[in-house]
Amino acid sequence: MGVSIIISNIINCVGSTLNMIGVNLKEKQKTLIFFIFGNICVAIALGILNAIVGMLVQLIFVIETTINYFWDKKHDKYPLWMIILYVAIPCIALAFTFKNIWDILPLISGIVFPLSLLTKDFKLRFLNLISAIAWIPYNFHFQQYVGTISCILLTCMTIVAIVRLDILKQKGEN
Repeated sequence: MGVSIIISNIINCVGSTLNMIGVNLKEKQKTLIFFIFGNICVAIALGILNAIVGMLVQLIFVIETTINYFWDKKHDKYPLWMIILYVAIPCIALAFTFKNIWDILPLISGIVFPLSLLTKDFKLRFLNLISAIAWIPYNFHFQQYVGTISCILLTCMTIVAIVRLDILKQKGEN
């Protein structure tokens, strides 16, 4: 295993840990802060391995999450133009950077993850779950083994968070 792969995996470990903490927080603003810093680390890690599409999608996530952080403080709803923009930007980025079939996986996440930021509670966690699942084979293909394991753990933790914060809470209210 080369030095770049080791360094990339260490950086991804930090980013993935931040994302795992974020998905388990009740307050959306705190979740978004953890996602911002976690995705910066993951973008750097993917860039080190020349996984350009994955890095680009992660950087788009950082921008979208930052916008959402400040938007949520001032507004209750998201305009249709913002939702369309959040879906269109990853698609446009992929159109210019597409090299192989693996690049479709970050696109799936690139569409689902920003839509999760426009929601809260169960919908946020469920869409984040789909996003994490899409990264598992992509990370493995690019030798981002910590990223692969982290996405598997994030998938498990998100399922636990959905059960704990959404399903059991809802049953307790009935």
